[in-house]
Amino acid sequence: MSRPRRCPVAILGCLLVFCAPLAHLRAEYPLMERLDRSDPLYLQHQNDIQHYYRSASAGDELPPLLIYRYDLQEHDTLFAVAARLSMPYSAIASLNRLTGPSFDERSSILIPGIPGIYLPLDPASDLEMIMHDLRRDRPADVLSLALQDGRRAYRFYPGEDFLAEERTAFLGMTFRHPLPNGRLTSPYGPRINPITARYTFHGGADYAAPAGTPVLAARGGRVSHTGSDEILGIYIIVDHSGGFQTLYGHLKSMHVSLNDEVRSGMILGRVGSTGQVTGSHLHFEIRHNGRTRDPETMVRQDRR
Repeated sequence: MSRPRRCPVAILGCLLVFCAPLAHLRAEYPLMERLDRSDPLYLQHQNDIQHYYRSASAGDELPPLLIYRYDLQEHDTLFAVAARLSMPYSAIASLNRLTGPSFDERSSILIPGIPGIYLPLDPASDLEMIMHDLRRDRPADVLSLALQDGRRAYRFYPGEDFLAEERTAFLGMTFRHPLPNGRLTSPYGPRINPITARYTFHGGADYAAPAGTPVLAARGGRVSHTGSDEILGIYIIVDHSGGFQTLYGHLKSMHVSLNDEVRSGMILGRVGSTGQVTGSHLHFEIRHNGRTRDPETMVRQDRR
């Protein structure tokens, strides 16, 4: 049996681990009180950053990874904190499991001494699931950080930044609207079916628009299903990273074929009235691991 690969960085206040089960560890990280040169820990952090870049540039062994704690001030923002620390905001965001630019209700954050992506082994948010999917085949090291709620295992990518799709998801732009000028006529959730008059659960959102209106790909991906259904009419399903799918139903025509790679905003087809309908509209679904999600909470609302 081959031996697991050892992490190339030593970790202060953390446990250096293999891919075997991780030991429990708790530790307190040093508090950086100010993000300026009057704070000695801030100066040390800036030295950490410079040391890392020199070592990475020369191809030397990476320096020890130091973790600091910082208590957020009233007007702190992620982008401002990252700029004052001279590091990409993705490092702070991924280490602290932020799902967007807001710090939410957090009172403190952890600050890494090496820029990179810190991806938890237990993905919980949509962003982390997308990251796991995109980075599935990218080599990484495994480390365990001691946090107040216990240890947490991460895959560590030193020096890496958000990939384009990760950045889009982090900034809340994961899905664009497939029909920007469409009018919402039937939202996601329980409703009286207008055809059968029965109380049912509507797994998507319906947007009315004139027949022939272009239907856009809500996100880049691969066409995994196309067909014609008695209820959905002509439909297209696109697979996306992170276990997501989008479905476009009641189309008049399709402009893509099975297994086509599509870009966000590409025309997939045209609005129609095929299947079980009362008029021309698009039935749009977002699914995650087979379960439907409310499209109105997940698409960008910057319609034009």
